[in-house]
Amino acid sequence: MRAPLLAEHLVERHLREAAVPWTVIAPAAFMDNYTSGWTLESLRQGAFTWPMPADRPLALIPATDIGTFAALVLQRRDEFAGRRIDIASDERTPAEMAEILAGAIGCPIGHHEVPLAQVRARSADLAAMFEYFTTSGLGVDVAALHRDYPEVGWHSFTEWADGLDWSALLASASAHQ
Repeated sequence: MRAPLLAEHLVERHLREAAVPWTVIAPAAFMDNYTSGWTLESLRQGAFTWPMPADRPLALIPATDIGTFAALVLQRRDEFAGRRIDIASDERTPAEMAEILAGAIGCPIGHHEVPLAQVRARSADLAAMFEYFTTSGLGVDVAALHRDYPEVGWHSFTEWADGLDWSALLASASAHQ
């Protein structure tokens, strides 16, 4: 189970004290973030630049699985009432992600660890998040989620990556430079 950020913690504390039904869905790192920003820029150059060690697992989830799980929670409100549920579809190391992205894109991609100091220069919050990912991890029980909620149709990182039109994504990144 991952520790909520301060703002999340305050919201969750308020929900627990309120006299209303509630459920918190806490998704892992978003796979969809790999289709934009510095990640997409680096993929165009044959690199998966990520501020984590190559062998450190990271829990991941695509937006579609978040939406499907949220729909399940709404359909089965009583079952999920008063609970915080950490969700993830897969867990991969940056080295594995680079290999999977290489297969999906169709060209060699290597993992290159970006120093946290470089990330901190852009965003202290982002650096803090990656430091947490590296030191504590998200601790989501992916196997239990797959077992307990198979109707979600959880997508692995490979399935997600293979389902994207990388040619169009990489071309759009190229057009913005």
